[in-house]
Amino acid sequence: MPVVTSRVTDLIGRTPLFELAATDTGTRLFLKLENMNPTGAAKIRMAKAMIDDAEARGLLRPGGHIIESTSGNTGLGLAVIAAERGYRFTAVVDHHACRDKLRTMRAMGAELVFVSDGDDDSLSTSAREELAEKMTRDECEAAERAGLEPNTYFTEQHNNDANPLGYYVLADELLADLGRVDALISAVGTGGSLFGTGRRLRDLGLEPLMYGVEPVGSIAFGGPAGPYWQSGTGTPEGADPGKTVDEDMSLLKEGVKVSDVEAFATARVIASKLGLMIGGSAGGSVFAALDRMDDFPAGSTVVTIIGDGGEKYLDTVFDDEWMNDRDLLDSDTESKVARMLDRYSPALNPRECDTRTHTIVIPSAGQPATDSGIADSATMPGYAAGAAGK
Repeated sequence: MPVVTSRVTDLIGRTPLFELAATDTGTRLFLKLENMNPTGAAKIRMAKAMIDDAEARGLLRPGGHIIESTSGNTGLGLAVIAAERGYRFTAVVDHHACRDKLRTMRAMGAELVFVSDGDDDSLSTSAREELAEKMTRDECEAAERAGLEPNTYFTEQHNNDANPLGYYVLADELLADLGRVDALISAVGTGGSLFGTGRRLRDLGLEPLMYGVEPVGSIAFGGPAGPYWQSGTGTPEGADPGKTVDEDMSLLKEGVKVSDVEAFATARVIASKLGLMIGGSAGGSVFAALDRMDDFPAGSTVVTIIGDGGEKYLDTVFDDEWMNDRDLLDSDTESKVARMLDRYSPALNPRECDTRTHTIVIPSAGQPATDSGIADSATMPGYAAGAAGK
């Protein structure tokens, strides 16, 4: 990442790691803070990858129109790309999306097209995708009737091969900073972040245990369908998980279902105890990781991808009235999360100091690498230079 730049997309990546938990057997849990990207989300990585791919294949030319069905974070990324490169961008949305995501997309010049009226806050993934596809088809056909070459592109994130490729660099970053990854845990919506990162790690000779996390009520991992409030993740009834999930499901060690109560309790407790704001679906991934800390092989390096930050959810996950209205506040679950955080709170140096602390691994531009291109695992303990309080 350059120190000085004139393009927002140059700021994508090289996000830090936060050590959240550790066990007496040497297992350590790191959060990959993708909320530190522009737009505060991981999905700007794949948004850029999808547009780069469309341009390379001649599917999108200067002055073109991008259309996508989105619950927010992909749309935010595409809005940045469109503003930077001079495209028009239309986001097909529903009122299930957090209002701050919708406001931000509009502020960056995106056109919002809703598939439902303001009184309907249900998740409408299938309706959004159908409308986005129809809008693209209608524009392309109109251009052809006028004797023009179509220049409208539906990125279709759930079935776009460039989506998981956008996360390959994330895997490279993990290896440069940690040396190895033994377990990888992430929320699964399109599957790009988990499976893209996992594929790249496998290409580099690692075989991390992979855990996909979806809300209770999502259908990608089976089970009964039902409503859920976690945003930007899961597969609601009637929707297709998409190409990446279908192709890579066999890579999973486990498909984990986490309830809204558990996911949101985790996000809220982490905010109140540590001052770290993570999104609701990220809370689900962290809950799944904390709940399995004693199950990972001794000495494991575990990474959870934090898809976005909590600042976008101040009127939902972090709003007591909104939570109460949906019966999502549960003091027992919040207490359970707090106990897990206390139990697994990492020590900076347990042999020399009883002080319990959390640590940030700051990415460095000149990380040494082995002949294989993977950073030597001996570099990981050097994280202490970036420790809180240093």
